[in-house]
Amino acid sequence: MTWSPLKSMSYGLRLAGLAAVAGCCGGGLGGFPVWRSHAIPDRYPIGSVERAHFHTMQTNGEAGDFVLYRHDFVGETAELNVDGRDHLMEIGARLQTTPFPVLVERSDNNANPQLDAERRQMVALVLRDLGHPEADQRTFVSPAYGRGQTAMESEFDYFRYIFSRGGFGGTNGAGNNGTNSSFGGFGGFGAGGGVGR
Repeated sequence: MTWSPLKSMSYGLRLAGLAAVAGCCGGGLGGFPVWRSHAIPDRYPIGSVERAHFHTMQTNGEAGDFVLYRHDFVGETAELNVDGRDHLMEIGARLQTTPFPVLVERSDNNANPQLDAERRQMVALVLRDLGHPEADQRTFVSPAYGRGQTAMESEFDYFRYIFSRGGFGGTNGAGNNGTNSSFGGFGGFGAGGGVGR
């Protein structure tokens, strides 16, 4: 029997068609099922994406625990106040088990780099005395992770919170302190937001 090129092309096309039909029907070559690893799911399990975001937020929050702020020091000196000493003791207790650097908050606009360097040196020295020989390599002068608020910004946020939550004990007659179903009730004040309807 001779094998012609036309027969081999015909045989190849039949085999390709069979493979295509078997692939469309969920089977593999020759109708055998295709093995798929279930180690990597097609979809993420419920909550796994949110869990990753929450873990990132928690890690960033823990890194913020290792910042010594300007208010942890006495005035414009390198001496720690009582709260600053307590904070540094907490940092010293956790430093061995965490990868975070210790930050000393920089002065506004880097106005006093000499004071910042003295504060950093003092913090590294105390941490070294607490049993952390690598403290000098892990202590930096830097701006804090999150920008703080000015007094005016804080005051605005405070009053916005108070007035939006029905502060000052006013009610609108529905017992909800002016927060729901009140017309113009700023914390129990305003048109329709006072005591009684």
